[in-house]
Amino acid sequence: MYLIDSANVKTIKNLFEHYSFAGVTTNPALMAKENRTDFLHHLRDIQKAMPDKRLYVQINAEKYEDMVREVASFKTTLAEPFTIKIPTTKAGYKLMRTLHHDFNIAATGVVDFHQGIEALEAGAHTLIIYVDRMLSHGHNPYKLLQNLSAIIQREKREALLIGASFKTAEQIEKALLAGANQVTVPPALLENLFLKPLSEKAVKDFTKSFQDQYNVKFIK
Repeated sequence: MYLIDSANVKTIKNLFEHYSFAGVTTNPALMAKENRTDFLHHLRDIQKAMPDKRLYVQINAEKYEDMVREVASFKTTLAEPFTIKIPTTKAGYKLMRTLHHDFNIAATGVVDFHQGIEALEAGAHTLIIYVDRMLSHGHNPYKLLQNLSAIIQREKREALLIGASFKTAEQIEKALLAGANQVTVPPALLENLFLKPLSEKAVKDFTKSFQDQYNVKFIK
């Protein structure tokens, strides 16, 4: 249900060692933030940090012909499973129609109902909804998730809804309740979702009781 929204190989590896995730999402900005010049090798390093989990890699080009060239590079470099994130632009819709029989496709940057429907019609297997970005522009991402989820169920389509662009835990919870099948979350937010002071204190209290009674740190 959770995906890691990051391109930092060390962070990804550490998170997978402790928690369960469906995969990793990247985008051009996250990749550039890591200050590496070997883009394709960088993607392979991310895959090695999470064997057998899905990598979402985004198209960088804007023109259709250049997009096709990028896809060819992904095909020869990446191991399965991976999904190609295609922006909901005019060239992007065309690329979805071209590729959906041969690749797993995610339409990214969806902020409108009709964008989502057109992406589904073009063959997208996944829709990525920008939650905080929509909220900051006065739009309602939760209603969008509900409406798209209703259409997907009504039409009996096998399509996923992924919530993205989060700033708070409350946004993530609301997105999941509104119909998102998965959420992709920045590492800085993830551990705040899973680790709570109240739980930590309860465990420490149990441990202290055990140690006081048996005078050992753990059962041997």
